Amino acid sequence: MARLTQPVLFSQRFGIDAKVLDKAGLMDPILNSDTKLFIDPLLIGKSKNPVIRARGTKLIRQGFQNVLELLDASVNEGDVAWRGAYKALNLDERSETGLGYGGASTSGADRPAWLRNNILRTAKEIITLGEKNPTIIPLMGLFEDGVGPDTLSDMTTNSLLPALCKITHDFSVANGLKLTEFGDLYGNMKLPMNPFRPLEPVLLVPRDVLRDLPLATDWADVSRVIMEVKELRDAVNKLFGNWSKATVSERKAAMRRAAFESPDNMRRLIAAVADASESYDEKADLDGLFTFRKILTENQEKYRGLIQAPGEKNQDTLRQTVLDVIEQFRSLVEDNNLWELLWNGQDSRHERAAQLLFFAIANVICAVNNVDISPETNSGGGPVDFKFSTGYSGRVLVEIKLSKGQVEHGYSKQLEVYKAASKNAAGVFLIVDVGGLGGKLRRIQAAQKKAELAGHNTSSIHYVDARRRLSASKR
Repeated sequence: MARLTQPVLFSQRFGIDAKVLDKAGLMDPILNSDTKLFIDPLLIGKSKNPVIRARGTKLIRQGFQNVLELLDASVNEGDVAWRGAYKALNLDERSETGLGYGGASTSGADRPAWLRNNILRTAKEIITLGEKNPTIIPLMGLFEDGVGPDTLSDMTTNSLLPALCKITHDFSVANGLKLTEFGDLYGNMKLPMNPFRPLEPVLLVPRDVLRDLPLATDWADVSRVIMEVKELRDAVNKLFGNWSKATVSERKAAMRRAAFESPDNMRRLIAAVADASESYDEKADLDGLFTFRKILTENQEKYRGLIQAPGEKNQDTLRQTVLDVIEQFRSLVEDNNLWELLWNGQDSRHERAAQLLFFAIANVICAVNNVDISPETNSGGGPVDFKFSTGYSGRVLVEIKLSKGQVEHGYSKQLEVYKAASKNAAGVFLIVDVGGLGGKLRRIQAAQKKAELAGHNTSSIHYVDARRRLSASKR
């Protein structure tokens, strides 16, 4: 997967205050990478944005209703009506929103024909049950393998395109942004150009229609919803004994059988899931997506002078610079209350939040201090979280693990494997302690010492105490 270097936010590129986007309730997209959030079709009617709530709801309903009417008219798979439904079910990937799994690009691959046909077959079966509610299309993630969050999000975005264009156009005009006309697909509206993809506009999306996973593909939430409806719970339990230990594929198969058992079950499922969907919680920000943006857009002068640019560009000076960045990160977390950004009340945020916080801090420190190294991160997550590089051969790999996660596996397996794949790379293993560390640190230090005695190069181990503290007034 591609990697992200030097993230550029829409607000930065177009010279507007990020608070203006925030006030408008719009996502501030990263122009050279995708953010792992998705448009959930079940949230469209709940949005506070008037264009999305009114016009968007109508567009979604019309688009999916058209598919159902064509399927209802179809007698045999492959006939004229079926082919019309196939064409109407638009699964084209939409890179203009900067959402999804795209990594350090905003483009994706075409989806296979079999996936579209599978969705149509399932929808046809539901119609045969007597259910013609257009909301069944966004629920295909409940039944079909291969229908993931990106598929549902892009399906929804294609239907919403005219509404998103209007929202973006109106916001851009109101804020004096430079605009370009992009043709019929975008209603010939003038829109801001993405400098990293000059043939495409940027489309701004209301934040309250975004989730980290659309509910229909989030089986933690699906399971909760199902178990709250007695009839669905009974039907699923009858078909599948131990729901808690089932794989996602097994759950989809059981849910499909239970829902197709009767029209009433299908209607109960549609109603329960539609009512349960909620947007990504910005306040909790468990993945650190908004904290990441806050660091990138705040006054960066406080980071000036924290490290010095090395006099030479080689592996040794690069490694020392990376260690200097880590030391500043440790100091900011432990001594300057940055630990607060890793917590939501009494609960620690996800490991991804710690990784993004470190990336943002490293990126800013290097930029404001004219340090010519490139921190990179895989925007979709991955075994090695960061690579720092300089010159032709200098590389340092950094992996970050929360203390409550798989610390020992991360050190002994993941980092060492990726070091081997990246010749001459040094490894740094950073533990961010939010509790639950126990003897993990001691065990990986013992493994490190054993490997060194055997003559192996090992990754250095570093520790940051990000546990909750009392405020200064309560100490």
